[in-house]
Parts: sequence; C-alpha cells; structure tokens
Amino acid sequence: MWYDARTSAPVWSPPATTSASPKPPPERTGKRLFARYGVAVAAVAVVTAIRLALDPVLGEQSPFLLFTLAVMAAAWYGGLRAALFAVVLAALSSTFFVLHPKFEFVLPSVMGQVQLVLFLCTGMGLSYLTDSLHRARIRAEAAEQKAQASEEWLRVTLRSIGDGVIATDESGRVAFMNPSAEKLTGWDAEDAIDRPLGDVFRVVGEADRESMEDPVTRVLRDGSVVGLANHTVLLARDEKEYPISNSGAPILDDTGRIRGVVLVFQDGTAEHEAAQRLAASEEEFREAFERAGVGEAQVELSTGRFLRVNHMLSEITGCTADELARMTFSELTHPDNRAADWRRFQAAVRGECPMFESDTRYVRKDGREIQVRVTATIVRNAQGEPLRALFVFHDVTERAEAEQALRHGKALLRAVTDATSDLIYAKDLAGRLTLANPATLRVLGRTEEEAIGHRDTDFAPQPAQGRHIAALDRRVFTTGQEIRAEEEFGPPGAVRTYSTIKTPLRNESGAVVGLVGVSRDVTDQKHAEEEVRRLNAELELRVDERTRALSDANAELEAFSYTIAHDLRAPVRNMHSLADALVEDHAEELSPDARGYTQRIVSAAVRMDDLIKDLLAYARLAREAIRLDPLDLDAVLTDVLGQMRPEIRERGAEVRVAWPLGRVIAHRTTLGQVVTNLLGNAIKFAEAGKTPVAYVRSEDRGDRVRLWVEDRGIGVEPEHRERIFRVFERLHAQEAYPGTGIGLAIVRKGAERMGGSCGVEANPGGGSRFWVELPKQENA
Repeated sequence: MWYDARTSAPVWSPPATTSASPKPPPERTGKRLFARYGVAVAAVAVVTAIRLALDPVLGEQSPFLLFTLAVMAAAWYGGLRAALFAVVLAALSSTFFVLHPKFEFVLPSVMGQVQLVLFLCTGMGLSYLTDSLHRARIRAEAAEQKAQASEEWLRVTLRSIGDGVIATDESGRVAFMNPSAEKLTGWDAEDAIDRPLGDVFRVVGEADRESMEDPVTRVLRDGSVVGLANHTVLLARDEKEYPISNSGAPILDDTGRIRGVVLVFQDGTAEHEAAQRLAASEEEFREAFERAGVGEAQVELSTGRFLRVNHMLSEITGCTADELARMTFSELTHPDNRAADWRRFQAAVRGECPMFESDTRYVRKDGREIQVRVTATIVRNAQGEPLRALFVFHDVTERAEAEQALRHGKALLRAVTDATSDLIYAKDLAGRLTLANPATLRVLGRTEEEAIGHRDTDFAPQPAQGRHIAALDRRVFTTGQEIRAEEEFGPPGAVRTYSTIKTPLRNESGAVVGLVGVSRDVTDQKHAEEEVRRLNAELELRVDERTRALSDANAELEAFSYTIAHDLRAPVRNMHSLADALVEDHAEELSPDARGYTQRIVSAAVRMDDLIKDLLAYARLAREAIRLDPLDLDAVLTDVLGQMRPEIRERGAEVRVAWPLGRVIAHRTTLGQVVTNLLGNAIKFAEAGKTPVAYVRSEDRGDRVRLWVEDRGIGVEPEHRERIFRVFERLHAQEAYPGTGIGLAIVRKGAERMGGSCGVEANPGGGSRFWVELPKQENA
C-alpha cells in the first residue's frame, strides 16, 4: 500500500464496491432457478440415457458411478442446491432404470440399499466440493478483474494528478514516474526507470545551495514518513529550478516489510512567488505604514490598546513606540472628549456606523493640547466578525488655528469694511453686485438686499455714469489687469468724484470670475488739489523771481568780493615791501622795539596776503566754470609733491604713498588744490616733537574712487568734524598752528564742484583720516 507522507493516508484507494448486490426482479429470479434446476434435470437425463445404453455391458455393476458426472455438472453450473437436486434425481433414476427390479422404486437387496446410501453421501459431498471449487473460481476471477480495474484506476489517477509521483524499489531505484514527475525532473520515465533516485531527483537548499539528503534514503533507513525542509529547490535535468515541497513514505507488504518508497512532490513555484509577493507586499505595507505622513496604528477592539504604531504617531503625541504600546487611544484623548469618542468607536465596532470619525483634542506627553482628526476602519473576517481597528491620526492643530485665524480675519475684515468710508464691493462677470459694504450702500441709497444682484446702471442717477462704470468693469474682465480710474456718481449739481481701483477676481484655475473694487470719494481732495496747484503756481512764480534776484545779488557779491580781495592785495604788498625796506635799510637806526614792531608788520602783511589769496581761490571755485576730464591720480599727486617739496623738507616731514592710486573724472587744477590742502594739513598738524608723517592711498568703491590722506597728528574731535569744513573755522590758536581757516572749505567746495564729496574720520592709530571721493573713470 502507498501512503501520503503528509497525512499517513493511502495515496490511492480502489473504487468502492458493495458487499451485497441489489435483488433481481422476481421474473429474473424464476428464470435463474429454472436454468439451474434444468441443468440438473438435463444432466441426470443425459447420464441416464448413457447408462441405459451401457446397461448390456455393465449390468448392475456400478449403478451410480456415471451419475456422479451429472451431480458434478449440476453443482458446477447450477450450484449446491441444483447439485443436491441432481443427487436425488440420479438416485431415483438409477433405482428405477438400472437396479432390479427395473422400472420400480424398490431395492430389495441389501447391496443395492448400501450402494444407494453411499451414492447419496458421495453425491452430497461431491456436490458441496464442486460448488465450493466453482465459487472459488468465480471469486478468483472477480478478484482478478477487481485488481485489473484498480491497477488501471491507479495508473490513470497517478498520471492525472498534478503532483509529481515517483516510486522506487527497495534498493532506491526508480520503478515508476508519472507525467508530472517527468515534467518537473526533466527525465522521461523510460530513461529514469532503474536509475538511482539521486540521479533523477536532485534537491538543494534555496539559500545555501547545499545538496540535501535523498528522502528515499531516509525512508529506507528509518522506515518512516519523511518530508523535505522548507525552501527546497529541485534541479531538473534541463537545469531549470523548481521550488518544491515533498514527502516520502514506505511501501509495505502484508508482513510489514519495506518493498519500496513512494515520493510525492509538488511544484511550489506559484506558492513561492505568491509568498514572495506577499512578503514584498507586507514590506511595502510596513514601509508605507512607517513612512506615512500621518499617524497610523492598529488598535485592539475590546480595550482600545495600541497593537502597532508608526513613527509619525510618536511625533504627534510625543510618546515613544514602547510607551504607546502600553496605552490606549482613550488615554491620549482629552478627558472632556474621552467618553463620547469611546461610545462612537464601539458603535463602529458593532457595525452601527461604517467607520469611527472624530475631531477631538489629544493631550501630548508634554501636556500640550493638540487638535487631532481621528478616523478608524474596523477590519472584519469573512463572516463579518470584527478583528481589529486601523486608526489614522491627522494633527490638524495648525489647520484649526489657521481656520480660527481665518474666521478672525474675516470678522476683522468685515469690521474694517463696515467701518471704512471707502466704497468696497465685488461684482460677477455680468456686472452684478455680489458684495457691498455699508459705505457703498449709503452711496447707492439701497439696503443690502436691494443692491445685491443688481448692476450700477440700475442705480446711476445719470445713465452716462452707469455706462462709464460698466465700461471700466468690462476692461477688467477682458484684460484681466488691474485698473485705476476716476468715476463720477450722483445727480446733477451733487456729482461726487471717486478714485477707483478695480482688481480681477480669479478662481482656482486662474480664470477671471469677477472683480473687487475700492472707490474713495476724492471730491474734496480734488478741490484741495486744485487750490494747491494754484498756490504752487504762485509760489513757483515768486521763487523764480526771488531766485533771479538772489542770483543777481550773489553775482554782485562775488564780483565785489573778488574786486575787494584783488584791490586789497596792492596796499598789503606795498606795506610788506616798505616794512622789508625799512628793516633792511635802516635797521641800525631803529631801536629794538621799533625793529620788533616792524617785523610784526611784515608778518601781518604776509598773513593778510595769504588770507586774500585763499579768499580769491575760494571765490574762483564758486564762480568759474570747470571741465571734468579723466585724470591719473598718480600724476596729480606727483605734481603736488614736487610743488610742496620745500615745505616738506623744511618741516622734516615724510609722505608715504600706496601706488597706484587709480584714475578719476575731475578738474586737474581744482584736484591739485584739494590734495595740496589735505597734505599741508597732514604735515602741519603734527604733535610737537614728532616727525610729521602723511599716508596716501586709494580705495575702489564701485563707480567711485576714494582718496585717503591719513596722519598721526593731533586729530579732530567728532563734534568738530563738520565745522572744520566751513570758512574761517579754526580749532587752534594762530600762534600754535598758523593758517587762514579756509583750506578745508576749499577742499569741500572743490570736491562738490567735481561731483564728489569729502569727509574726515578718526585714525585708529591716532590722528585723522581725511578722504575725497570722486567719480571713477570707466575701464580704468
């Protein structure tokens, strides 16, 4: 018998047979009885005829011997009862036809009676024996037919099933293969028969590719049903591979001896691929679950306890996954919402509603309240019984706050639009009002119910006003652009002017669906503007007149100043010359006091001459037209240093220059005056007892160049840095630091005339840093 290793049940079972045949109809029963007993009668009649024919030869010898043939025939063909009937008929026939007296049923002799008794006994025994042999033969034929049918049924079954089946003999050689086994192993049955199973059925581990023990060998060794481990791969003859699951069971004879092994295996490719797809699907679900942008959890139905949570839920609640695993979703719910949420959840579990939904408050681990939208779907089995719940948590705190802010904003906007005196309104593409604030309604003279849904042409006191407003609306609708315009509204004699801004109103796709307008009553403003324009015109006229007068006065003043300064130089020069001649020619005649007075006259004349020269220079800067040209600062500074060389040498000063200095747009003479004054101040205002040192460098400032002249002198206090650039402003006594007080005024005036600027800063190392900034020559 063959067994399935998985269930220890027979691999096959023969077709079912019934122990009792159904009873034949009465007429068939009668025919069969007639045939059986007819055989008995015919057999006895034939034997009687033969015995009568042999009677001359045999006489009364062996009167019953031939009748045994009739009994055997009746037993063979008619059965036991027919045979017994034939015994009786044969005894009667022999007594009547063979024994004396013939033709009588009388046996006077003892021998005859003994022979009759012996015949009856022998006949009955022979009847039973013959019937038994006949029945045994019938049973044997039936068993043979049954075996042939079972074998054919088994052959057809094994070839028809989808599982591979291989049977081996007790030595482990292949004795049978069904077509499925041929397909999976790649071996034809004819080639595989009598080969060792290991040649045909080769299996390895799916992961390590290690050969695995032949299951037939284990069955033959252990005598028990065995199966292969999971993740087993069958290597076919054509090098194809099939994931399989199999089992082997011993074939035992009646004595329990192993006569072979039957191996049943299945192609697990579909199951293997399904398992891989399932594993991949589970991994995708896990990834989607963990990486979801919302909180997700699986929840126990009876308690609400979290069975599984994702990372986002931890972010929302502030609790770790381990902490959530020991909690229920009700514990996170705000106490005021807890009971109601649990009731709705249980209603969903009972199937009273399709799902559980709640906009509720949760309390985070840090105690902060958050607004959460919770939805839960109940997972049920095929019978509709609830298994677990899948929860989704959306932290809508920001959205709730935004909605609250939006409501507040709307209320605020409504309050503003209601309070403003400006007209604020909205219209659809047909020009009908869809919104109007109280100021708009006051101008229209309508209530909100009367105004909404109507056009301006329905309210305009003058038709032309309505048409103008409608034309402006159409421009907004057509162009999709904001417009600014003036509109008039009101009856004749009371027309008001409005400054209007109309902006297109668009839907989500960007299409224009209307407009929003704001109109301000500018009637009074326009009147005021007209008055302002009139006054401005008068003011401009007066300013022009005053400007011309001032220009004339300045020109006269400049001419007068130039003339005075020029005319003053002649007497000063004469005074200087006469004083020098008096000292040179009559020094011996003069007393010491007279010589001192004379020297003071010379010094005063020199200072006066210097002052007049600086005034003339300042006046020329303010009066003369200058032309700006590209200049090389290196060349300008070189000229200045050459002119100042005697003064630098006299003071024992040092000038350090960071060449090159760059190129600027300037007036050469004016720039020379500016640089000369800055360098002169740098070496003049040195601390007593220290060597004057001046540093010159330039700085590129995009489209301008800044020229720095730095010193380590006495410096300038911050409060005086603007004052020193004014005319005749001095910070020190004439005796300490001689000068006219006009040099830095010339620097500022010259820088401004050249389109530049100037200034001063404190030097971090002590002293001051003066700068002049001029336009930079392009491509320099």
